[in-house]
Amino acid sequence: MTDNDVAARPKPRRALLIAVAAVVVLGGLAVRTAFFSYTSGDYRAFVSQWYEFIKQNGGFSALKYTFANYNTPYLYLLAILTHIPVPALYGVKAISVLFDLVLAFFTYRIVALRYPGTWWPLLAGAIVLYLPTVVLNSAAWAQVDSAYSAFGVGGVYFVLRKRPWLACVFFGLAFAFKLQAVFFFPALLLLVLRKRVPWPALLLIPAVYLLLDVPALIAGANFGDLLKIYLSQSDTYDQLTLNAPNVYQYFSSVTSSSALRLGGIVVTGLILLALMIPVVVRRSELTPARIVLVSAISVTLVPYFLPAMHERYFYPADALSVIAAFYLPRRLWAFPILEQFASGFAYAPYLLNSRQGGPGGFPGRPGGAGGRRGSGFPGAPGGTGNPGGRRGGFPGGARPGASQPGQQFRPPGGGNGGLTTGTVLVDFWILSTAMLAGLVLAVWAAVQDFRREPPVPQETPQDSAAQP
Repeated sequence: MTDNDVAARPKPRRALLIAVAAVVVLGGLAVRTAFFSYTSGDYRAFVSQWYEFIKQNGGFSALKYTFANYNTPYLYLLAILTHIPVPALYGVKAISVLFDLVLAFFTYRIVALRYPGTWWPLLAGAIVLYLPTVVLNSAAWAQVDSAYSAFGVGGVYFVLRKRPWLACVFFGLAFAFKLQAVFFFPALLLLVLRKRVPWPALLLIPAVYLLLDVPALIAGANFGDLLKIYLSQSDTYDQLTLNAPNVYQYFSSVTSSSALRLGGIVVTGLILLALMIPVVVRRSELTPARIVLVSAISVTLVPYFLPAMHERYFYPADALSVIAAFYLPRRLWAFPILEQFASGFAYAPYLLNSRQGGPGGFPGRPGGAGGRRGSGFPGAPGGTGNPGGRRGGFPGGARPGASQPGQQFRPPGGGNGGLTTGTVLVDFWILSTAMLAGLVLAVWAAVQDFRREPPVPQETPQDSAAQP
């Protein structure tokens, strides 16, 4: 299959397309219900306690207290959930599954821009909906990475539709849900530098963030705490990697290092600059395929080289690698396979042990008292944990699976220390190498694509004067 011959395939009838889409969606929901009874350590130690705290303190009025380390939009959804007569576990997972569907929808729409009136967009949406990491993240883990990822991919869609202001609204929604939305920002910066997105539109990102804080402010929340929520998150973990299949798995003998953390941040910035500067200097055109490719590289490269990344932080790459492969199938068919292999098996040490042991989920790795900074419900009535702690909301101690002070745990399959303890199905060195191979493949495809375009000649004053 070439990059363009799919357009020649038979076009589906609208009624049949809708019927097949309905079957795909219902099948995806059915698959997820098989995991709904699974209770992860993150749910027990974080989300369930946030839910109970909100329920016991008046619903939305509970938002005036500092009790969670997530920003307010997700807490609004939990507050709504407390008024719905469904089990908390199922309701929390239903919220995440809803965003799974939004993510699949925007995948469908982006691929439809490339192959309108064909079956390929539906296939792309179905693949994303059934990806192991997408299913497990919401239905088993009870995480909500699908929210910021769906809005981020939605932002890419509206950039492709040449609606940059609406795109920045969606990037703002993504950022309001989770700090990890910054993985999209290098691609957004390039779009701004190449004038696909006007600079003033970027103001919508903080504007949306602040606007979504208004209901919490009305409930009585402290404005300073709301502004510092992401700052407090950034220094929660000191490990170089937290089960992420990234470059730090190669430093198996080092659990944490300030020098490597700083170096990783600097190296990430330098790599991004090295990739962007030629595009800007050559004034290369950002075609739809290039925008998709640049976005996929951005959300894969950043968590691969930044320190203190979780295994779940490749979630946007899970979806965008599939979309990129549909845009450039001959060159990138292996990209989503490598990326999903690395991302999916990185979930194993946590999920396969999450139901065992105490709140932390990992046998022998208690998550109780003496955990990391930011624990408890600081300042909230009936709260537990460290009095005066920051808005961190780690009820009962650390992030699930975190060790007691002074304890050291080595992963059974190699890789970095910290949160890798558990059942390792594939060595993390192999997973990191697979992720790197996928990233290199995507970067090489981008380099080859941009090199085919000759540099745009610089306009001289004489040229300008000669124009009528």
